[in-house]
Amino acid sequence: MTSEMLRKIPMFSQLTGQALAEVEGGLKPRSLAAGEVLFNQGDPGDELILVTGGKLAIYAPEDGFPARGQPIRLFTDGSMLGEMALIDHQPRSLSARAEEPSTILALSRGDFERLMDENSILRNAIMAGLSERIRYTTDFLGEVRQWVQRITEGNYQAGIEIDTGRRFKDPSLAVLAAEFSKMAAQVKEREDTLKQEVAMLRIEIDETKRKEDASQIMNSDYYRSLKARVNEIRHKKE
Repeated sequence: MTSEMLRKIPMFSQLTGQALAEVEGGLKPRSLAAGEVLFNQGDPGDELILVTGGKLAIYAPEDGFPARGQPIRLFTDGSMLGEMALIDHQPRSLSARAEEPSTILALSRGDFERLMDENSILRNAIMAGLSERIRYTTDFLGEVRQWVQRITEGNYQAGIEIDTGRRFKDPSLAVLAAEFSKMAAQVKEREDTLKQEVAMLRIEIDETKRKEDASQIMNSDYYRSLKARVNEIRHKKE
């Protein structure tokens, strides 16, 4: 089962046989209680996590409450997180906690680097997997640029109708696509509301101007003299 999970990850998708078995051998099991924090924002990114049961959440922690925060993304059985930390050595940008009792497998950077040094097949396969991921991400960013261009031109529908159901190789990109589509819908809604408010304001301005014009006419010397003349004629008839 672990082998099947690993093959779904771009970094390990090219591995077969002994190389895959060596990665599996480096994975260490761990259990988490519901609400337990796996890592905090700012911690060293020093291990890869494979979820084998339960549910983990990535979240931005609230000030003073490191275990609290609205989940940004959920990881369930078979999901992987933190794999790029083994490559770029960057600290965690968000925190992670167990939303329910969960089990994971962890691969430390030390074990990962040891496996890379000892197995050239593993090293080449992982580099190929990373290259594929980078190429795919680059293509995806090209699509994002097109979406932004369409929205800049006022074509919000193109952003709203992004195919968020497509099979993204990187789940993070699927989340980004969904958020982008949601953002486009929100921007369109705000613009539609603004247009309605501007239309109402224009009507109010036109009505105010009409009243001001009428007031200017009624207060003019010509209007007063005309009104006096009408009253004079009316009195004569009476």
